[in-house]
Amino acid sequence: MPLDKALYKGYFILYFGKLLQSFFKGAHLPKRTAIIGTAGHIDHGKTSLVKALTGMDTDRLAEEKRRGLTIDLGFAHMELEGGRRAAIVDVPGHERFIRNMLAGVTGIDFVLFVVASDDGVMPQTREHLDIVRLLGVRDGIIVITKCDLATVERVEEVRKDISALVKSTALEAAPFAAVSTVTGEGMESLKSLICARVVETEERARGPFFRLPIDRSFAIKGFGTVVTGTVASGCVKKGDEVISFPSGVTVKVRGIQSMHEEADSVATGERAALNITGVNHKEIGRGALLCSEGLKPFIDRAREGLAVDCSFEFLMDAKSRAPLKDRSIVKIHHLTDETLAVIRLATIRDGKAFGRLVLKKPLLMLRGDRFIIRDPSRNSTVGGGAVVFPYLYASLVPKIKKLAPPSGPSNNDALRSLMGERAATDAGQARLMLNLSQDGFSKALGSGFEEIGSFVVDRERAGALRKRIVEAVSAHHAAHPMEEGLSEDALFSSFKKETGLAADAARRFLRELFEGLVSSKILKRVAATLALPGHAPGASGRDAEVERAILARFHEPFSPLHKEDFDRLESGKNDIARVLSFLVKNGSIVRLKEGSFLSGADLQTARERLEGFIASNGPIKAAEFRDLLGCGRKLAIEILEYFDRERVTLRQGDLRVLRK
Repeated sequence: MPLDKALYKGYFILYFGKLLQSFFKGAHLPKRTAIIGTAGHIDHGKTSLVKALTGMDTDRLAEEKRRGLTIDLGFAHMELEGGRRAAIVDVPGHERFIRNMLAGVTGIDFVLFVVASDDGVMPQTREHLDIVRLLGVRDGIIVITKCDLATVERVEEVRKDISALVKSTALEAAPFAAVSTVTGEGMESLKSLICARVVETEERARGPFFRLPIDRSFAIKGFGTVVTGTVASGCVKKGDEVISFPSGVTVKVRGIQSMHEEADSVATGERAALNITGVNHKEIGRGALLCSEGLKPFIDRAREGLAVDCSFEFLMDAKSRAPLKDRSIVKIHHLTDETLAVIRLATIRDGKAFGRLVLKKPLLMLRGDRFIIRDPSRNSTVGGGAVVFPYLYASLVPKIKKLAPPSGPSNNDALRSLMGERAATDAGQARLMLNLSQDGFSKALGSGFEEIGSFVVDRERAGALRKRIVEAVSAHHAAHPMEEGLSEDALFSSFKKETGLAADAARRFLRELFEGLVSSKILKRVAATLALPGHAPGASGRDAEVERAILARFHEPFSPLHKEDFDRLESGKNDIARVLSFLVKNGSIVRLKEGSFLSGADLQTARERLEGFIASNGPIKAAEFRDLLGCGRKLAIEILEYFDRERVTLRQGDLRVLRK
C-alpha cells in the first residue's frame, strides 16, 4: 500500500495505465489478504527482516533512519505463490514506543515473533509475547534472526530458550525459522512457511459494523485528506458515507486503495488507505475511527456513559505482575487509541475476572473487542480483556460474574442478561450491544426468543403475556357483554408495567403484540377496541329484560319516545341508560336529537320512502314528507334534520334533495 505521500500521489497519476496493464494480464486482487505483524525486542532485526521479505524499508521517518530503530508503525506487502498477498505491519520494539506497538498488533492474523540469536530472549520479548496472547493472536512463526552473528550451538540454545518461553501459549506449536538478512540464510524457507500460513488463514467474519481505526492521517494536494489503517470490522465501499469518531462528523469515502491497488471496497482484516471528504486531516488522526452510520446510536450512548462491562485476564508469572486491586487506575489500549480508566473487579479466580471499566474518555468498544491493560505507575503490561457489554447504564457484572471466564456469556445468555426483568427489549439496540449482524442476531435468538416487530422477547414470557391479554378481553366481554370489546388504551394501562419498558416503548411493544394477535385471528379489532372473534355485543340477564322493556315501548310505527317515557320503566336509571346506549350503538334505536328516540326500523322505512319519492318526483317539502310517513309535522322535521346531519339530504330553502 502506498502509505507515503509521494507513492500515493504517484499511484493516481499512473492508475489508468496500471488498470489497462492489469486487464490485459488478467490480473485481479485475491479475495483474502493476510495481515502479518512483527513482535520482538528492540534491535532484534524486525525491520531488516521485513525489508528482506518485501524489498520495502518500513522506517520512513528521518529520526528512525538516523537512530536505527523503529519509532512508528511501518507497513509493507509481499507477493506470494498462487497470486496470494500478505500485508506486514512492522511495529517498534522499544518500551518507550509500546503504544505504537499495540496500535499495530491489533487485528493481525498471525505474528512473526522475532528473537535475535546474539541477544536471545529479552524483556520486550516477554512483554510482546504477553501482548500478542492477550490480544487473541493464535498463530505465528518464530524467527531467529542474525544467525550470521552466532554459532550453530548458540542458535540451538536460543531455540530452546524460546521453546521454554512459549510453552503453554498459542505459539507453543509454532514453527521455527533461523535466518540471516545479510547472507540470505533461511529466507526461502521462511517465505515457504509464511505462504503456508497465509493459505491456512481463515476468512475473517466481517461483523455487522464497519470500523477503521486510524493509524495515519495526511493530506495530498488535489485529493485532500487520506487516512490509513487496518479494517477492524465490517466493510466499506467507495461512495459510502461514514462517521468520524469521536467527533461525530459525517464524511464521504471518495476513494479506496489496498495493497497498491485501487479498490471498490475493503473489509475486515484488510489494510486500507481511504481518501475522504468532509474533514481536515489535522482534525482526524491516530486514535480516531471511521465507522458505519449504523453505529450512530451507539456513538451517542458512548458519549453519555463511559462504563464498560468486561472479562479480564491478568498476568501472574511475576510478583510485579500480580492482579490489580479493585478501583485501580489503569491505562487501556484499544485498537489505535488509549485512555485512563478505573477498574472495578468482581471475584478474581486464577488471574481471571469479570468487572467494569470506567473510562476517562469514550472508546468505540464493541462486544468481543480485545484490549490491553497497562499499569501507568509501573509502565508495564498487567493484563488484557474482552468487552462483554459496552456502555450500559446499570452493571450486569453481578448477573454474569458466575459464568466461567474469560470467554464471558454466550450471545444467548448475554441477550437474556440484557433483558433482565423486562418482557422485551429493542431489537436494534440489542443487536448493537451484542455486535451482531441480522443473521447472527437471529441465530442468537435460538428457540428461547422471538422478534415481535422491532422488539425481541423471551418466547415463554411473550406467550404468557399474549394469554393474559386474551384473558383480559374475555373477562371484559363477560362483564360488559353489550360493548364491542376492550379498548386498547385500557389494555395499555393494564399491561405497560409488566413489560418493564418506558412508557413510549411499552406502548409500541404492546401495539406490536396486539397486531400479532389480530393478524393471527386470535383477536379482532373493532374501531379502537379488541374483541374475541366470536363475540357479538348483546344484552344478557337483567340487561336483557331491560332491553325487551325498552323495545316494547316502540310498538306503534313512527311513535317517538322521550327520556321521561323510559323513566317509567321498573328498572334503575343506570341500567336503563346503559342498555339504551347499547341499543343506540347497535342501531336498534336512533337518537333523533337529545331526549328524542325512534326505532331503527322506522328510520330505515322513512329513508326508503324519502329516496323513492325524490327519485320519482324530485325535491320534497316537509309537509309532503309528513304525509308520506303519516306522522306529525314535528316528527317529520326531526327526521329530516337528522338526515341533514347524517348527510343523506341537503336542504335548499323549503325543499330537501338527496346528496350525491
